Amino acid sequence: MRIIHTADAALAKALSSIVALTVEAEYGSIVVEGSVYTAAHHQPSGPYVGDHVVAGGRPSPCNDRNIPTVETGLEHDSIILVSHFDLDTVGGVLRACLYAEPIFKPEFDAFWALAAFVDVNGVHKRHLSGATDHDQARLDAWWAWADKHVPRLPREGITYVTALMESAYTALAGILIGDSDYMMEAGRRRREAEASLNAASFVAMDEGVGLLQRVASAENPFVNHLYTAPSGAVGRAIVAYNPVHGSVTVSLADPVPGVSCRDLVQALWGPLAGGHAGIAGSPRGQAMTQEDVQIAAQALREALLAASAA
Repeated sequence: MRIIHTADAALAKALSSIVALTVEAEYGSIVVEGSVYTAAHHQPSGPYVGDHVVAGGRPSPCNDRNIPTVETGLEHDSIILVSHFDLDTVGGVLRACLYAEPIFKPEFDAFWALAAFVDVNGVHKRHLSGATDHDQARLDAWWAWADKHVPRLPREGITYVTALMESAYTALAGILIGDSDYMMEAGRRRREAEASLNAASFVAMDEGVGLLQRVASAENPFVNHLYTAPSGAVGRAIVAYNPVHGSVTVSLADPVPGVSCRDLVQALWGPLAGGHAGIAGSPRGQAMTQEDVQIAAQALREALLAASAA
C-alpha cells in the first residue's frame, strides 16, 4: 500500500484515476474521490458534509469505521491520497492498514473521539470535549511528536509519505499502548510552552470586536487556538499569519451567526481557499503577504460588526 501527498488540487484530480482511497483530499470546495472509498467531512453540504454539521453526516476519518482495508475492498498495492498530514488524516489512513489495528481497539475510542472533536471544533475547545486528563495528555504527546518528526510537506508535486505514516503509527502505539514516559513528558512540556507562545505570537487585539492578530513561526506554526490575549482579554476571532509558509488562517472561538470563515476566505481568495465555518485558510501553495493579513483582518472585523448589528 502506497500513500502519497499533494497539496495541489489540479494534480490530485489528475491522480484520481489511480487512487483507491482518499483521506481528507479536500481542497476548499473540491473533493478528490477515491475509486474505492472517499474519507472526507469538511464540506458544508452534499455527500461529504460532516456529522458535526448535520446528523448522519460523514465522520472524521480517524473515526470512520467504514474505511476499507485489504480485507474489505482495498488491494495490497492500492494508492492512498492525502492533502495534508494531521492526526485526523493519520487516523483515517491507518484505519486502512491492518498493521495499525492495535491502536483502534475499543479502549482507545475515547482518544479518537477527542482527536475528531479537536479537528472540527479547534484546539481551544478541547476542554469542552469531555475527554479525560489522560487522553488530553496523550493528545499533547502526539503533538509533541508531530512537531519534531512531521516535516512541512511540499506545496507542489507528489510526496511519498508511506514511511512517515508508519513512523506515525509507531509513535501512536507508544503513546496509546505503551504510555511512553518520555513521550508523555514531552507532551507536558509542550503544553507548558503554550503560555510562552501566547505572548510571543501576539500582535494586537481589537477589543471592540474581540479580534486578535497573531503571527506564527517555524517553531510554532499554529496559533489559532490562542483566544486569550496576554492581558487576559478573551477574544472571539483570530487572524494569524505564518510568514514561513506564507499562509493566513482565520478562526472563530465560537460560532457567530452570519459569519463563516470558509465563506470569508473564499470570497477573498477563491474556491481553493478552504476550511469550514469555524476555521479556514488561504489556498495551499499560494503565498500570502502582510497586506493579505490586513485585508483578511478588516474583512473579518466587518463581518463581526455586521453580525453584532443584525
